[in-house]
Amino acid sequence: MDKGVALTFTNWILAFLPILVLLSTILLFNWGAPKSGAVSWFTAVIIGLFVFGGDSQLLALANSKGMAMSLYVLLIIWGAVFLYNLVEKIGAIKVIGDTMIKVTEEKLLQCLLMSWCFASFMQGIAGFGVPVAVVAPIMLVMGFPPAIAAATCLVGHSWSISFGSMGSSYYTIQLVTKIPGEVIGPWMALLFAVPIYATGIAVCHIYGGFAAVKRGLPAVLITGTVMAFMCWFMNIIGAAQLATLIPALFGCGTMAVLAKTIYRHEADGQEKQPEAPVMGFNMAFSPYYILIALCIMTQIKGIANFFAPYTWGLNYPAVTTAAGFAVKAEKMYSKINIFSHPAPLLIAAAICGYFIFKMAGKWKQGAAAEALKATFSQCVPTSIGIATMVMMALIMNDTGMTNLLAQGIANSTGALFPIFSPFIGVLGAFLTGSNTNSNVMFGALQYETAKVLGISTVIMSAVQSVGGSVGCSIAPSKVLIGSATVGLDGRESEVLNRTIPYCIIISLLVGINAWIFAYALFKDLP
Repeated sequence: MDKGVALTFTNWILAFLPILVLLSTILLFNWGAPKSGAVSWFTAVIIGLFVFGGDSQLLALANSKGMAMSLYVLLIIWGAVFLYNLVEKIGAIKVIGDTMIKVTEEKLLQCLLMSWCFASFMQGIAGFGVPVAVVAPIMLVMGFPPAIAAATCLVGHSWSISFGSMGSSYYTIQLVTKIPGEVIGPWMALLFAVPIYATGIAVCHIYGGFAAVKRGLPAVLITGTVMAFMCWFMNIIGAAQLATLIPALFGCGTMAVLAKTIYRHEADGQEKQPEAPVMGFNMAFSPYYILIALCIMTQIKGIANFFAPYTWGLNYPAVTTAAGFAVKAEKMYSKINIFSHPAPLLIAAAICGYFIFKMAGKWKQGAAAEALKATFSQCVPTSIGIATMVMMALIMNDTGMTNLLAQGIANSTGALFPIFSPFIGVLGAFLTGSNTNSNVMFGALQYETAKVLGISTVIMSAVQSVGGSVGCSIAPSKVLIGSATVGLDGRESEVLNRTIPYCIIISLLVGINAWIFAYALFKDLP
């Protein structure tokens, strides 16, 4: 795998050109992800064919791999967004949100509960802008200023994105690095401890400066510890797809306990008479109870073994470029376990939710059709963007471009690379608005750079996804959503200017932590 085109400045620039095209089309021309992804993919094809020695067979196989990998992730995205839209059309999401509001009258605690914990719970359910779109308007109604509502949601839930959306980004980093989930997942969870605490502190600071940080620090430390532990624990028991949803639920519960104990005399808000709910919280939450139960059931050894043979995947032969870069053969590439993949579980939860709402008389005629229409509208552009970017990444990987980029980065940054590593993930998220896309673009690059430097590929691959998660707080697409939902259309800079400093500081802390992990604490980890 070390052979291929020689590392020269010209060849390195050519290898970087597909990414440069993606950068320039998004930043300079304001193209959307589908169009930018397509042009970047075409650029990778041309350079791979004429500079890096790829032939038609190799490029066809790389594109096929890209489509197979895209299918794995897109099934999760479509399933998660459909379930959310179905529950939202019934009115259950509003019930869940209203329940959160009743927990405390203390405004700082409300801010932490909604933007740090509840928005993260929404990320565990759906993601892709849903947490900001749902929670920021609720905070506006609760009396928070528009820019603070949007900024706290963007920063507060950014820790939750890698394991959110039923683990779509988590599965993607596995696919591009070929590191098993049971290996990379716990390390990702450990590295997320710093962002969990840091995002909580950032929410306090955005809300009320250092005075609010001082007042909210006990809540952040206690709740952050609970969420960090549950994130790690869900990975240890093999339920990484719940490693956002469950920690966020525990975080909401912990905040509720704190509101009734150490913060019970600190209310600075005014109690509002709530509207009569259309249903109870347990009824509203029932599809997610079912989803959690199904996810846990699929981890039971006997059940997992019974359904293990029901898989789908494609086999690919070994190929070599004209420059001598060898690509290994693949068996069951991007393998989908049909009965334990998140998508069937999401659809099963939606079907069960339909019967529960129907029997309780809460079902609304046409809700399923409306949810499907909304899902189609939301997911088609995302799907095109992801597919083209994945194919671009696979072409770069299989022609040796990614390997060459890694050699150049390793030579220029040396032992300081772990500090810069999370900012690569941030860059990918900023450009594409997606941690999933960031992992696709740069996951293999981080892996290869770690190999060249002789440090842990597991840690550096995990850091990529952590950085991509944190970077979503400044992604223009997410900032636009947050600004629009609180009435700041055309004033997005007010929100972005609030989120950028926290993203930079948190990413730097992640980088320092990564350096300590890679060069001091776990230098023998593969």
